Amino acid sequence: MKLPAFFFDIDGTLLDYTHNLTTISPKTQQALDKLRETHPTFIASGRTKCFIDKAILAYPFDGFVTCNGAYVEYQGKCIYKKKATQAALQKAVEIARKYQAVLYLESRDKIYTYNADLPIHKHFTTSWGMREEIVATDFNLEEIEVYIGMIVADKEEDCQIIVDSLAPYFDVTRHVNQTSFDLTLKGINKAQGIAAVMAYFDSDLEMAWAFGDAYNDLEMISSVGHGIAMGNAVEPIKAIAYDVTDEAWHDGIVSCLKKYNWI
Repeated sequence: MKLPAFFFDIDGTLLDYTHNLTTISPKTQQALDKLRETHPTFIASGRTKCFIDKAILAYPFDGFVTCNGAYVEYQGKCIYKKKATQAALQKAVEIARKYQAVLYLESRDKIYTYNADLPIHKHFTTSWGMREEIVATDFNLEEIEVYIGMIVADKEEDCQIIVDSLAPYFDVTRHVNQTSFDLTLKGINKAQGIAAVMAYFDSDLEMAWAFGDAYNDLEMISSVGHGIAMGNAVEPIKAIAYDVTDEAWHDGIVSCLKKYNWI
C-alpha cells in the first residue's frame, strides 16, 4: 500500500444511530473497498478496540487508532501505546469507592470494572452497548494495562468533585446530558495516535486524511494535512477543517473521496 493514509471516526462519521445508520452503508463500504486496494485505512476512535461496534470490527480495516490515541495497531500488531500510571489508577479507584461511582478501566481486550454491583452499571452498559463478555470484575490493579477509562457518578452533586479530584491525573470530559465522563490520559488525543501511524510509515501528518464530527476529533482534524468535517459535525470542527462534506447518513465519506478523486 502507499500513502496517504486515511483515518475515520465512528459515531457521527461511519455510523449514526440517531439516523438509523447502524452499519457501514453499502455505498461507503464500496468506497472503502476501492480505497483499501491502494491506501491504508484506519479507524480513529475514543473507544478501546473490544468496545468498538461489531459492525465496524466486521470490516477489514488495516488498523485502529483507539483509546483516543493511546493504543494503536496496524495489521493486528501494536505499534504504539501509552499506559495510565499506577498513581492515576489508584486515585480513580479511590474516588469511585468514596463516591459510589462505577469505574471502567479499558485495556485492548477487556474493560476492568470497579463497583459493577451498583445499579448504574447495568443501566450504563445497556445504554452504551457494552457487551458482557468484555467486562472483567476480578483483577489486580498492578497487573493490568489501561489506556483510557470512564467513570459514572451516582448523583449529579458528586460530578464536580469527581472531576476536580481526577483532573490532575486525566483529561476528564463529560458525556452530553449524563453523569458519566471519559478519562483520557493526560495530553493524549487522536492526533498523537495518527502521528504514531505516520511515523511507522516513515511519513508525517501532512500525508494523512482524517474524517470526524465531534469535539474529540478537534486535534485530529486540525493536525493532519487534510481534515474533513462531516456535514453533521459540530461548528468548531467545521471551522478548522480542510473541507466539509455531506452528513454521515448521506454518505459524506463517499462524496469527499469522489471529490478528490480517491475513488
